[in-house]
Amino acid sequence: MKQHIIVNSQIIDVLAVLMLMTTIILIGTSRLKTCIWASAIRSFLLTLTSGLIAYLSGIHHIYITTGISLVLKVFVIPGFLFYIVDKVRIKKEVESYISYTLSLLISCGIILIAYYATLPIIQFENVFMRHCLPVSLAITLLGFFAMITRKKAITQILGLITMEDGLFFAALSTSYGMPLIVELGVFFDILVSVIIMGVYVYRIKESFDSIDVGFFRELRE
Repeated sequence: MKQHIIVNSQIIDVLAVLMLMTTIILIGTSRLKTCIWASAIRSFLLTLTSGLIAYLSGIHHIYITTGISLVLKVFVIPGFLFYIVDKVRIKKEVESYISYTLSLLISCGIILIAYYATLPIIQFENVFMRHCLPVSLAITLLGFFAMITRKKAITQILGLITMEDGLFFAALSTSYGMPLIVELGVFFDILVSVIIMGVYVYRIKESFDSIDVGFFRELRE
């Protein structure tokens, strides 16, 4: 039984590392569609982790949130973002306020901060949380970093989804998920937010022939 737990813990650790790697790709790539694919793959890995935790814990409502997450964040939202990208005919790729090399260096610093910030906590927690909590915090912080350093509205949407993935993973690893009604509310909020932001992206493109959020300053004039 103990060997079985160790093996499953190692599988979860591998999935967590892969989620972190796809998030780093989101930070370090200059191709918009690659960013969307990276976000979709991370969300898929998260659903695999969620399903495994549901199986090991015997908490059935996690299966429901896993299924909803799979449909929304792996198929519906990426498909909607690909549609928006094709609809607005984006000519330039991802633009950042800082260089990609510096972004990757800062990302490494964020990961180290997340690890050392959670070190006093993970020493006393269960085997699944031991490595998942630092990764979930790092993913959340990297999502926030993407939101504040990227110019295009779509990459900021991806940053928002990344933050939600990190928070969902943190909830799974620390308390086997939030109450079902809370998780359903979060998923609904994310879906509505992405749709609204996608509409704004289209309107920005129509008005300014660009989706650089810096053009919002012109709306005050």
